[in-house]
Amino acid sequence: MALGLSILPAAPAQAATVSADAANVAKSAGQRYALRSEANGLYVTADPNDGGKMTAKASKVGSWERFTLHTNHAGKNIALRSESTGFFASADLGGDGTVRAKAGAIASYEQFTVESRASDGPGQFALKSVSDGTYVTVEHTTEGGDVLHTRATSVGSWERFTLVPQGQAGTAGGTPSPAAAPSSKLNVMTWNICGNNNPGCWDKNLAGKDQVSTAIAERLPQPGGGAMPDVIFFQEFCEKHAKPVEEALEQRTGRGWDVRFAPTQYVIGELGDPVLGNVKAQKECAKADGLDRGSFGVAMALPDSNTSYEGYVLSSPVSYVASNGKVYKAEQRPALCADLPDRALHVCTSHFSAGAGYDDPDGKYRKIQAGELMDIVRRAPAGYRPVFGGDLNSAAPDSTGPDGGDQDRSVLTTMYASYRECAQRDDVTSPRTGTPTAVSSGPAGTGDPTMKIDYIFAPRNAPFTSCEVSSTHGSSDHWTLYGTIALPAA
Repeated sequence: MALGLSILPAAPAQAATVSADAANVAKSAGQRYALRSEANGLYVTADPNDGGKMTAKASKVGSWERFTLHTNHAGKNIALRSESTGFFASADLGGDGTVRAKAGAIASYEQFTVESRASDGPGQFALKSVSDGTYVTVEHTTEGGDVLHTRATSVGSWERFTLVPQGQAGTAGGTPSPAAAPSSKLNVMTWNICGNNNPGCWDKNLAGKDQVSTAIAERLPQPGGGAMPDVIFFQEFCEKHAKPVEEALEQRTGRGWDVRFAPTQYVIGELGDPVLGNVKAQKECAKADGLDRGSFGVAMALPDSNTSYEGYVLSSPVSYVASNGKVYKAEQRPALCADLPDRALHVCTSHFSAGAGYDDPDGKYRKIQAGELMDIVRRAPAGYRPVFGGDLNSAAPDSTGPDGGDQDRSVLTTMYASYRECAQRDDVTSPRTGTPTAVSSGPAGTGDPTMKIDYIFAPRNAPFTSCEVSSTHGSSDHWTLYGTIALPAA
């Protein structure tokens, strides 16, 4: 039961309105917020027992009062997804304008622009419906308390709200001391599955949960020895695929898995005009088969002994000039870490900004991101051994040949100086390069890879006994990288 429910009236005797995807989004490290009404000082509640009806009447924050922010317009507009129902807040413009958390995807009724009201108080804002231009207002009614509607034409105290950060799921309780782990082998796999809307992936279609789950399960065995992974890093992953992929892994391997997710985000507001400082909304995956696939970002599949996880936002460009000459807002890139106490492991993955023609052509921000990721890795609790990697979108320092525009190949030099990369195997002094993992040499996804931009790093005293790249890229534009690490005792 959510905190603060004692002030609510008894719930009607009806079935709760809860999304069928509730389990799929419960494993996300996205930042959560409560909305406080400036008119009455109370928090907005989404009641799953009353069709997701939203009222400003809670004195404390629990699940019914927590929301995540989402965008399918690069932060220009936002949508609010209720933790209690799993649905998006929607303006009932065909009725009396009551706002209910009941929509399964973001359309015009679920989109709001955020207008700063900082002149009225720090962090205050108003929400304007994209559909009809009216503001969300709190209306006091004798029937149901202070109900949210979209029908105000101007902003007063009843139209003003404040976002109150509530942290992210998965980080409470801290991390226990690690076990005294013996020396062991750790099989790691990383794959950018290209799961959003790249027309060069998934046969120019958008991948649904069954397609993604099947493709991942099929490429689990490591080339050569066929060993199954113990840890998997994913990039360009859709949030609502976490639970289906977890179930597919369990069916394929016969053991328990835990898949966790962290979103890529956009700063809220128009380009060059952020309205709430640095507040961000999670980028949405494009719909597949008409269905919402949740946020877009990175994920990790771990043994189900995982006890905690945490998402991070890396320093990223504000905007960039694309190859077509237009200026776009830049994605705020994520990292995701988790702890495995029974194996004394701290594992992290990330997806850095991209090079020529994209958001970081000169590598400035990727160097910053590499430093931040190493700082995150080094903050692992005492006794935990770091293993990390993913799509770092940077050419290897000693690589030659095609570079995708990375004329400066120094982005990862400090990372190599502190850790051992998969392709270095048992010789940490060997060249900092490796088998290419991305950027096909042929048209329409044909041909061989030309660049190594996917990586697995481990402690320098932990040699790799194998490091292999898949023979095909499947439906992605990246080949899969596999590594087996000989971990010393911890």
